[in-house]
Amino acid sequence: MELQNRTAVITGASSGIGEVIARFYLDEGARVYGCGLESAANLTHERFAYQQADVCDEAQAAAVVKGCEERFGGVDILVNCAGVTGIGTIDNTSVAEFRRQFEVNVFGVYTITQAAIGAIRRSEHAAIINIVSELGVKCIPERVAYCPSKAAVEMLTRCLAADCGPRVRVNGILPGLTETPMTRMRYESAADPEAERQKTRSRYVLKRMCTPEDVANGAVFLASDRASFITGDMLAVCGGGQFITCQ
Repeated sequence: MELQNRTAVITGASSGIGEVIARFYLDEGARVYGCGLESAANLTHERFAYQQADVCDEAQAAAVVKGCEERFGGVDILVNCAGVTGIGTIDNTSVAEFRRQFEVNVFGVYTITQAAIGAIRRSEHAAIINIVSELGVKCIPERVAYCPSKAAVEMLTRCLAADCGPRVRVNGILPGLTETPMTRMRYESAADPEAERQKTRSRYVLKRMCTPEDVANGAVFLASDRASFITGDMLAVCGGGQFITCQ
């Protein structure tokens, strides 16, 4: 097992990509301490614990780390998966909405990472993995808040790698558009949901959408010893979408 006897804090673990990463980590032998805004997670396992928390709040972020240390004795891995998305241009995105996306996507990552870094530095297998986005390295129309917020996380990841090495490895994952509870509404509200999904698939070289399992496989790899000489890098899990948008 790749992550036997290691302990991971996973934000956004109550649904979507975060939940699947938690399941994959458990399958690989890890202990997982999840957190999210929901009151409970959809996971039950002897090596899994969950705490409701808003990681943008310093006190709540610190409480998550403390809870993990008390339950499992330390923190080896932090996976920053909590995030929000949004569609809009400069004409219809309010200042409040722009701020909200940065607050969750950027400040949330910074807040929980700062709370956890002391514990992570004590680990022999220290790793931080930030779930960024292909839209952190390129832009598309109508993402005036989301693209810049994810670009900030991409650069934050590199800065953390520079500051936290050699003890801690810090990497990011660039998922393509993934259908999760957070994004499903855009398809279900379309006049033809399947046509809308096909439109998304056609954007990618590999002609399919990213799945949470695709991202989870990358998160297992980056946390494992197989990635022991990788830091400050981005693993593109987006079917070629990081460099080209197909028509």
